[in-house]
Amino acid sequence: MMIVFAVLLIASFIRNKETLFSKKRNMAVFVMLSAIGIALGIVDMIRPYIPSIAYAIEKYFK
Repeated sequence: MMIVFAVLLIASFIRNKETLFSKKRNMAVFVMLSAIGIALGIVDMIRPYIPSIAYAIEKYFK
């Protein structure tokens, strides 16, 4: 799954590189969201049975 995400990430970077390089904010947001996605993928690979965010929020509001 991480390999598919990495390939899609690279493909979207190549496809939209003019837009990303036009403003620093666009590039910063792209890098930030990519890092978050990769970090969540690594966490999921390390501990696949941790409760989801939705479960934690539901438990908190009960």
